[in-house]
Amino acid sequence: MKKILIALLSVMMVLSSFGCTKKDPEPSVDPEPIETDVQKEFHELQKSWFIEDISSDYSDMRFSLEDPSALGIKDVEVTLGDIETEEDDTTYADRLAELKKYDVTKLTSDQQIAYKSMEFYFQLMQEFNDFENDYTFAFTPNSGINNNLQTIYTELDIRNEQDIKDIITLLNDSDRYITQGIDYTKEQASKGIIQPDSVIDQVIEGCQTFIANYDNNEVIKIINAKIDKINNAGAAEYKAQVEKAVKEVLIPAYQKIIDYYQSLKGTGTYSGRLCEYGDDGADLYKLIVRSKASTVASIDELIDLMDTAIYENILGILDVMNEVELTEDYGFDDPYKILEHIKGKMTNDFPQYPDVEYTIDFLDPSITSPNVSAYYLIAPIDNLKKNVVKVNPAFSDADPNGMCITLAHEGYPGHLYQNTYYFTNHPDNEYRYVMSFLGYAEGWAQYVETYAYNYFLNNKKEVEYMQYNNIFSYCMYAYADLQIHYNGWSVDDLTDYFSQYFYESAARENAEAIYDTVIGDPGMFLPYSVGLYKMWKMYTDTKDTLGKKFDFKAYNKMILDAGECPLDVLEEQVAAFVEKNK
Repeated sequence: MKKILIALLSVMMVLSSFGCTKKDPEPSVDPEPIETDVQKEFHELQKSWFIEDISSDYSDMRFSLEDPSALGIKDVEVTLGDIETEEDDTTYADRLAELKKYDVTKLTSDQQIAYKSMEFYFQLMQEFNDFENDYTFAFTPNSGINNNLQTIYTELDIRNEQDIKDIITLLNDSDRYITQGIDYTKEQASKGIIQPDSVIDQVIEGCQTFIANYDNNEVIKIINAKIDKINNAGAAEYKAQVEKAVKEVLIPAYQKIIDYYQSLKGTGTYSGRLCEYGDDGADLYKLIVRSKASTVASIDELIDLMDTAIYENILGILDVMNEVELTEDYGFDDPYKILEHIKGKMTNDFPQYPDVEYTIDFLDPSITSPNVSAYYLIAPIDNLKKNVVKVNPAFSDADPNGMCITLAHEGYPGHLYQNTYYFTNHPDNEYRYVMSFLGYAEGWAQYVETYAYNYFLNNKKEVEYMQYNNIFSYCMYAYADLQIHYNGWSVDDLTDYFSQYFYESAARENAEAIYDTVIGDPGMFLPYSVGLYKMWKMYTDTKDTLGKKFDFKAYNKMILDAGECPLDVLEEQVAAFVEKNK
């Protein structure tokens, strides 16, 4: 299946624009130089793979590069691609074989991390490609192509007349692409692979919300506003073409999803638990877990890890809860002021942030998943100044205190900071931009948002309470996900487990809400939960081991300089840091 665009999200659990313009980024560290012939050859290899992968898909290329021609990339077909092809163009087994030709010990420290990350990534992708029985779904409540297309059309930058023509071409390609998704879903349904009615209802509702405003659809408004910013004599004609494509192609294509999904209701016996498909479902879920959590740890090990995390943090909550009076108002409702406040507070804890630009925009409800509080669009690798954070206004209005922590997750010292820091200071690692290790990416953002309570609260006990609660809540979702999809747990099973921590009625209510949330998108919460707990435990264990020798800023610099990688690789870097600083 075609790769689905990943924006780095803040997800919600059941439990206007502002801009800042700065100078060009300047590196704050000097990475180990590439000197030997082997190191130079490895660098050219990873760069060639970057160009090959980034130019294989038009939308991926456009989001990743502002000037593809500078890398010799041109004449990329303007299309949404294909849902499924007979054979993947990338043979990851060949790349693994190519990697094996290198003696990893002769590479730079940066390249050694890249090597191990590629090895993990290529092996995972090869196993996904080899998986013949595909139980993943094209359309889902939160991360399917129905969500992805909305992100492409509303977030793709329009800089010139050719970009206008290209996005109109993409809009007109929507019916072909969505029809492929429906045909793929029909093929699954013919084998009895059908999502449960509760998930079908969520997909239908999301599509209906998106197309409800026919005459002034949000895609039309956003694209036309971008066209208005370009001084082009043909703007009126292009805007008419956008409106025609949305009304006559895109909206009818989403109606096709609605119509087909309505026909599926009541036809399946599948509950949504992947384990119901025996070894095939279990094997697929193992790959999903390895991908989402970014670790080779077994599912049983992760279940035990999450169970331990839940128990440890509920004990922490109980230890401080009677000493805590929760702060009603953190004192901020302006997102720009929130981020500037954090940037002023974080200087003693984190390396200097690059001087970059960022904007914070509010999402229209018609293109916003109710489970997403905000997201960060990763800056193009050739223009790290350009950063965008999108906030769900329903969340920010209802919980301004929560928005403070969400912006710590998405902005500083979270995703925006981590991405711009790494690629500013490690510009020779282009292929690291292509690979996705959500356990690290979301783990870092969760780790720093959990620490960021220190920047808004003065009472140490309240900070601890909020930190314990944050870890406890997310790990409950991961534990439920693992037990539901791997061991076949029902709502009753979850209720029994949650009864250890809640009154019976609350245990049932939480079990039902969590079950409904994780059943439609297997593994959705794993990077947030496993990543958070592993990152937090690495931090606290390192702090305890080093005692007075622990330098928090130096520790965070080491994590940042490792870059997005499998958590197992990161643990090696942390172990080396501890050994060096004993």
